[in-house]
Amino acid sequence: MTLARIILPWPPRATSPNASGQGQWRRKASAAKGYKLACWALCEAEKIRPVDAIAVDVLVTFCPPSRRRFDLDNALSRCKQGLDAVAEAIAVDDSQWRRITLERGEACRDGAVIVHIMEAEA
Repeated sequence: MTLARIILPWPPRATSPNASGQGQWRRKASAAKGYKLACWALCEAEKIRPVDAIAVDVLVTFCPPSRRRFDLDNALSRCKQGLDAVAEAIAVDDSQWRRITLERGEACRDGAVIVHIMEAEA
């Protein structure tokens, strides 16, 4: 059973662990903080509330802004702060996410990360 569904914006390039350049940590930290705040605001706007579950399963679908190839592991790393915002909104710490399933979605205009929160299977 799906407990919550939220569509997050595509994460900024600066949040990538593969972002190059020494001394760019300030830019990366700033981008990460801004992304988390934007995702938190979306959760608030969509009225995502705490779920009544101790543990959850999460399905994350990455819909990139272009048809360029991308690594799922890098995409997950780029959106970590967004997922942290979702974890705060549903009041289930991400250490209690039992299963995280990653999948590729169709490319869409500005890109999106679709997050489905489901009751954890026993």
